[in-house]
Amino acid sequence: MTTIVPIYNQQGNKTNQIVIDDDLTYVRGRVWKGSKHYYKGTGIPYKFHHILDVENDNDYEDIIKTDIFYMGYQVTKKVWKNKTGIFQSRYQPFFPDYIGGCSVKEKTIVDNSRIFKRSSVDIIDVINYDPFNKQYYFKMDYKCNRKEYIEDNGDPKKLTELLEYMLDSEWNFLWDKAAISDVTPDGLISDTADLFESDELKHQFGTVYSLLFSLYNRDKIKYANFLKLNNLKHEDTTDFIYNSVELLDRNNIDTIPLIKHNNKIKDYKHIILEYLLQGRNCAYCSCMLFVHEGDMVRDHYIKRITEELKVI
Repeated sequence: MTTIVPIYNQQGNKTNQIVIDDDLTYVRGRVWKGSKHYYKGTGIPYKFHHILDVENDNDYEDIIKTDIFYMGYQVTKKVWKNKTGIFQSRYQPFFPDYIGGCSVKEKTIVDNSRIFKRSSVDIIDVINYDPFNKQYYFKMDYKCNRKEYIEDNGDPKKLTELLEYMLDSEWNFLWDKAAISDVTPDGLISDTADLFESDELKHQFGTVYSLLFSLYNRDKIKYANFLKLNNLKHEDTTDFIYNSVELLDRNNIDTIPLIKHNNKIKDYKHIILEYLLQGRNCAYCSCMLFVHEGDMVRDHYIKRITEELKVI
Protein backbone atom coordinates (compact mmCIF):
# COMPACT_ATOMS: atom_id res chain seq x y z
CA MET A 1 0.00 0.00 0.00
CA THR A 2 1.27 3.49 -0.80
CA THR A 3 0.74 6.81 0.99
CA ILE A 4 0.42 10.09 -0.88
CA VAL A 5 1.67 13.20 0.96
CA PRO A 6 0.22 16.34 -0.66
CA ILE A 7 2.24 19.55 -0.86
CA TYR A 8 0.25 22.80 -0.63
CA ASN A 9 1.21 26.29 -1.78
CA GLN A 10 0.45 29.60 -0.06
CA GLN A 11 -2.97 29.74 -1.67
CA GLY A 12 -3.93 26.34 -0.25
CA ASN A 13 -3.70 24.57 -3.60
CA LYS A 14 -2.02 21.19 -4.00
CA THR A 15 1.00 21.74 -6.24
CA ASN A 16 2.93 18.51 -5.80
CA GLN A 17 3.01 15.29 -3.83
CA ILE A 18 5.29 12.65 -2.36
CA VAL A 19 4.47 9.01 -2.97
CA ILE A 20 5.75 6.61 -0.29
CA ASP A 21 5.65 2.85 -0.67
CA ASP A 22 4.32 2.26 2.84
CA ASP A 23 1.10 2.67 4.82
CA LEU A 24 1.69 5.64 7.14
CA THR A 25 -0.01 6.47 10.43
CA TYR A 26 0.62 9.80 12.15
CA VAL A 27 2.64 9.71 15.38
CA ARG A 28 3.46 13.30 16.41
CA GLY A 29 5.51 16.26 15.27
CA ARG A 30 6.73 15.54 11.74
CA VAL A 31 6.97 11.79 12.34
CA TRP A 32 4.82 9.04 10.82
CA LYS A 33 4.94 5.30 11.35
CA GLY A 34 4.68 2.87 8.46
CA SER A 35 4.31 -0.90 8.37
CA LYS A 36 8.01 -1.08 7.49
CA HIS A 37 9.72 2.02 8.90
CA TYR A 38 9.26 5.46 10.47
CA TYR A 39 9.37 8.65 8.40
CA LYS A 40 10.23 12.20 9.43
CA GLY A 41 9.35 15.26 7.35
CA THR A 42 6.40 13.68 5.57
CA GLY A 43 3.81 16.23 6.63
CA ILE A 44 1.61 17.13 9.57
CA PRO A 45 -2.07 17.67 10.26
CA TYR A 46 -1.88 21.46 10.00
CA LYS A 47 -2.85 23.44 13.09
CA PHE A 48 -0.62 26.54 13.18
CA HIS A 49 2.77 28.02 12.35
CA HIS A 50 4.76 31.12 13.30
CA ILE A 51 5.37 34.40 11.48
CA LEU A 52 7.22 37.54 12.55
CA ASP A 53 4.56 40.02 11.42
CA VAL A 54 0.90 39.72 10.50
CA GLU A 55 0.63 41.71 7.26
CA ASN A 56 -2.95 40.72 6.44
CA ASP A 57 -4.98 39.39 9.35
CA ASN A 58 -7.74 38.33 6.95
CA ASP A 59 -5.51 35.39 5.95
CA TYR A 60 -5.33 34.04 9.50
CA GLU A 61 -7.33 33.16 12.55
CA ASP A 62 -6.31 32.41 16.16
CA ILE A 63 -3.55 35.04 16.03
CA ILE A 64 -1.49 34.83 19.23
CA LYS A 65 1.58 36.93 20.13
CA THR A 66 4.17 34.53 21.53
CA ASP A 67 6.45 35.17 24.50
CA ILE A 68 9.50 34.29 22.38
CA PHE A 69 10.51 37.37 20.43
CA TYR A 70 12.02 35.56 17.46
CA MET A 71 8.90 33.39 17.05
CA GLY A 72 6.64 36.40 16.49
CA TYR A 73 3.02 35.32 16.17
CA GLN A 74 1.39 31.92 16.24
CA VAL A 75 -1.23 31.87 13.51
CA THR A 76 -3.60 29.50 11.75
CA LYS A 77 -3.79 30.09 8.00
CA LYS A 78 -7.38 29.72 6.86
CA VAL A 79 -6.65 28.04 3.50
CA TRP A 80 -4.62 25.28 5.21
CA LYS A 81 -7.08 24.55 7.99
CA ASN A 82 -8.13 20.88 8.26
CA LYS A 83 -5.53 19.81 5.68
CA THR A 84 -2.73 17.30 6.21
CA GLY A 85 0.53 17.39 4.27
CA ILE A 86 3.52 19.66 3.69
CA PHE A 87 2.87 23.40 3.45
CA GLN A 88 5.18 25.72 1.50
CA SER A 89 5.94 28.18 4.26
CA ARG A 90 8.38 28.18 7.15
CA TYR A 91 7.10 26.66 10.36
CA GLN A 92 9.33 29.07 12.31
CA PRO A 93 10.51 32.43 10.91
CA PHE A 94 14.25 31.77 11.27
CA PHE A 95 14.47 28.29 9.82
CA PRO A 96 13.90 27.04 6.24
CA ASP A 97 11.92 23.89 7.17
CA TYR A 98 8.54 23.86 5.46
CA ILE A 99 5.58 23.21 7.73
CA GLY A 100 5.58 19.43 8.11
CA GLY A 101 8.89 19.08 6.28
CA CYS A 102 12.62 19.03 7.02
CA SER A 103 15.28 21.35 5.63
CA VAL A 104 19.02 20.90 5.25
CA LYS A 105 19.56 21.73 8.93
CA GLU A 106 17.99 18.40 9.92
CA LYS A 107 20.62 16.42 8.02
CA THR A 108 22.88 16.45 11.09
CA ILE A 109 20.73 13.56 12.31
CA VAL A 110 22.47 11.28 9.80
CA ASP A 111 26.02 11.53 11.14
CA ASN A 112 24.96 12.16 14.74
CA SER A 113 22.82 9.04 14.90
CA ARG A 114 25.79 7.01 13.71
CA ILE A 115 28.42 8.53 16.01
CA PHE A 116 26.37 9.20 19.16
CA LYS A 117 26.39 5.86 20.96
CA ARG A 118 23.14 6.38 22.86
CA SER A 119 21.08 7.15 19.76
CA SER A 120 17.66 5.55 19.47
CA VAL A 121 17.41 6.30 15.75
CA ASP A 122 18.90 4.53 12.72
CA ILE A 123 18.72 6.45 9.43
CA ILE A 124 17.90 4.25 6.45
CA ASP A 125 17.58 6.85 3.71
CA VAL A 126 17.50 10.61 3.09
CA ILE A 127 15.23 11.72 0.25
CA ASN A 128 15.66 15.20 -1.26
CA TYR A 129 12.23 15.63 -2.84
CA ASP A 130 12.64 19.39 -3.46
CA PRO A 131 16.26 20.19 -4.44
CA PHE A 132 15.56 23.85 -5.24
CA ASN A 133 14.18 24.60 -1.76
CA LYS A 134 16.40 21.98 -0.08
CA GLN A 135 13.54 20.05 1.52
CA TYR A 136 13.98 16.44 2.66
CA TYR A 137 12.32 13.57 4.40
CA PHE A 138 14.00 10.75 6.30
CA LYS A 139 13.28 7.04 6.38
CA MET A 140 14.35 5.65 9.76
CA ASP A 141 13.88 3.14 12.54
CA TYR A 142 13.57 3.81 16.26
CA LYS A 143 14.82 1.45 18.93
CA CYS A 144 12.43 3.15 21.35
CA ASN A 145 9.35 3.02 19.11
CA ARG A 146 9.09 6.79 19.68
CA LYS A 147 8.47 6.43 23.41
CA GLU A 148 9.27 9.43 25.63
CA TYR A 149 10.90 9.67 29.04
CA ILE A 150 8.07 11.79 30.44
CA GLU A 151 5.11 9.94 28.96
CA ASP A 152 6.39 6.38 29.31
CA ASN A 153 7.80 5.90 32.83
CA GLY A 154 11.35 7.06 32.28
CA ASP A 155 14.03 5.60 34.54
CA PRO A 156 16.04 8.30 36.42
CA LYS A 157 19.02 5.95 36.62
CA LYS A 158 19.05 5.66 32.82
CA LEU A 159 18.72 9.44 32.53
CA THR A 160 21.72 9.83 34.83
CA GLU A 161 23.70 7.39 32.69
CA LEU A 162 22.79 9.38 29.57
CA LEU A 163 24.04 12.60 31.13
CA GLU A 164 27.26 10.92 32.28
CA TYR A 165 27.86 9.58 28.77
CA MET A 166 27.25 12.98 27.17
CA LEU A 167 29.65 14.78 29.50
CA ASP A 168 32.30 12.09 29.15
CA SER A 169 32.07 11.99 25.35
CA GLU A 170 31.59 15.78 24.96
CA TRP A 171 28.13 15.72 23.37
CA ASN A 172 25.80 18.61 24.12
CA PHE A 173 22.23 19.87 24.03
CA LEU A 174 21.31 23.40 22.95
CA TRP A 175 20.95 25.15 26.30
CA ASP A 176 17.43 26.53 25.78
CA LYS A 177 16.01 23.41 24.14
CA ALA A 178 13.41 21.25 25.90
CA ALA A 179 16.00 18.48 25.97
CA ILE A 180 13.93 16.00 27.96
CA SER A 181 11.47 15.76 25.04
CA ASP A 182 14.11 13.90 23.02
CA VAL A 183 15.00 11.44 25.79
CA THR A 184 13.54 7.92 25.76
CA PRO A 185 12.50 5.97 28.90
CA ASP A 186 15.76 3.98 28.79
CA GLY A 187 18.03 6.99 28.42
CA LEU A 188 18.55 7.15 24.65
CA ILE A 189 18.07 10.15 22.34
CA SER A 190 15.28 9.90 19.78
CA ASP A 191 16.28 12.99 17.76
CA THR A 192 20.03 13.43 17.49
CA ALA A 193 19.77 16.29 14.98
CA ASP A 194 20.05 18.90 17.74
CA LEU A 195 23.16 17.43 19.41
CA PHE A 196 26.65 18.81 18.89
CA GLU A 197 30.16 18.03 20.08
CA SER A 198 32.23 20.41 22.21
CA ASP A 199 34.38 20.33 25.34
CA GLU A 200 33.79 24.02 26.11
CA LEU A 201 32.50 24.62 29.61
CA LYS A 202 29.68 26.91 28.48
CA HIS A 203 28.24 24.14 26.31
CA GLN A 204 28.67 21.39 28.89
CA PHE A 205 27.04 23.59 31.52
CA GLY A 206 24.20 24.35 29.10
CA THR A 207 23.69 20.65 28.50
CA VAL A 208 23.08 19.87 32.17
CA TYR A 209 20.97 22.98 32.64
CA SER A 210 18.83 22.15 29.60
CA LEU A 211 18.11 18.68 30.92
CA LEU A 212 17.28 19.82 34.46
CA PHE A 213 15.18 22.82 33.47
CA SER A 214 13.16 20.99 30.81
CA LEU A 215 12.59 18.00 33.11
CA TYR A 216 11.28 20.33 35.82
CA ASN A 217 8.95 22.09 33.41
CA ARG A 218 7.54 18.86 31.96
CA ASP A 219 7.09 16.81 35.13
CA LYS A 220 8.01 18.03 38.60
CA ILE A 221 7.58 14.57 40.13
CA LYS A 222 10.01 12.98 37.69
CA TYR A 223 12.34 15.92 38.29
CA ALA A 224 12.17 15.27 42.05
CA ASN A 225 12.86 11.57 41.46
CA PHE A 226 15.96 12.42 39.42
CA LEU A 227 17.21 14.77 42.15
CA LYS A 228 16.58 12.17 44.85
CA LEU A 229 18.53 9.52 42.98
CA ASN A 230 21.44 11.94 42.61
CA ASN A 231 21.26 13.30 46.18
CA LEU A 232 20.41 16.80 45.04
CA LYS A 233 17.93 19.32 46.45
CA HIS A 234 15.81 22.04 44.90
CA GLU A 235 14.74 24.99 47.03
CA ASP A 236 14.60 27.83 44.50
CA THR A 237 15.54 28.71 40.91
CA THR A 238 19.22 29.14 41.78
CA ASP A 239 19.36 25.37 42.20
CA PHE A 240 19.00 24.86 38.45
CA ILE A 241 22.39 26.56 38.26
CA TYR A 242 24.09 25.07 41.28
CA ASN A 243 22.81 21.53 40.71
CA SER A 244 24.22 21.83 37.19
CA VAL A 245 27.59 22.83 38.67
CA GLU A 246 27.46 19.90 41.08
CA LEU A 247 26.70 17.39 38.33
CA LEU A 248 29.56 18.76 36.24
CA ASP A 249 31.88 18.40 39.25
CA ARG A 250 30.85 14.79 39.75
CA ASN A 251 31.66 14.08 36.12
CA ASN A 252 35.18 15.49 36.38
CA ILE A 253 34.47 18.73 34.52
CA ASP A 254 36.57 21.67 35.74
CA THR A 255 34.04 24.11 37.23
CA ILE A 256 36.54 26.46 38.88
CA PRO A 257 35.83 29.26 36.33
CA LEU A 258 32.15 29.17 37.29
CA ILE A 259 32.74 30.02 40.95
CA LYS A 260 34.48 33.37 40.65
CA HIS A 261 33.25 35.34 43.67
CA ASN A 262 32.54 32.72 46.35
CA ASN A 263 29.23 34.50 46.79
CA LYS A 264 26.05 32.62 45.90
CA ILE A 265 24.17 35.48 44.22
CA LYS A 266 27.20 36.99 42.48
CA ASP A 267 28.27 33.61 41.14
CA TYR A 268 24.68 32.86 40.09
CA LYS A 269 24.68 35.99 37.93
CA HIS A 270 28.20 35.31 36.67
CA ILE A 271 27.34 31.77 35.56
CA ILE A 272 24.17 32.84 33.75
CA LEU A 273 25.62 35.85 31.93
CA GLU A 274 29.13 34.61 31.20
CA TYR A 275 28.48 30.92 30.57
CA LEU A 276 24.85 29.83 30.11
CA LEU A 277 23.78 32.64 27.79
CA GLN A 278 27.08 32.53 25.89
CA GLY A 279 26.39 28.93 24.91
CA ARG A 280 24.58 27.66 21.83
CA ASN A 281 20.86 28.50 21.81
CA CYS A 282 18.22 26.98 19.56
CA ALA A 283 18.47 29.75 16.98
CA TYR A 284 22.05 28.73 16.14
CA CYS A 285 20.95 25.12 15.59
CA SER A 286 23.47 22.37 16.21
CA CYS A 287 24.68 22.76 12.62
CA MET A 288 25.66 26.43 13.18
CA LEU A 289 24.12 27.48 9.87
CA PHE A 290 22.36 30.41 11.49
CA VAL A 291 25.08 32.32 13.34
CA HIS A 292 23.53 35.74 12.77
CA GLU A 293 20.20 34.58 14.15
CA GLY A 294 21.87 32.84 17.10
CA ASP A 295 23.87 35.95 17.95
CA MET A 296 20.72 38.06 17.80
CA VAL A 297 18.88 35.72 20.18
CA ARG A 298 21.89 35.56 22.51
CA ASP A 299 22.09 39.37 22.68
CA HIS A 300 18.37 39.62 23.37
CA TYR A 301 18.65 37.06 26.17
CA ILE A 302 21.58 38.96 27.70
CA LYS A 303 19.78 42.31 27.58
CA ARG A 304 16.56 40.94 29.06
CA ILE A 305 18.08 38.73 31.74
CA THR A 306 20.61 41.37 32.81
CA GLU A 307 17.64 43.57 33.70
CA GLU A 308 15.88 40.72 35.51
CA LEU A 309 18.99 39.93 37.57
CA LYS A 310 19.24 43.51 38.85
CA VAL A 311 16.40 42.86 41.31
CA ILE A 312 18.10 39.81 42.87
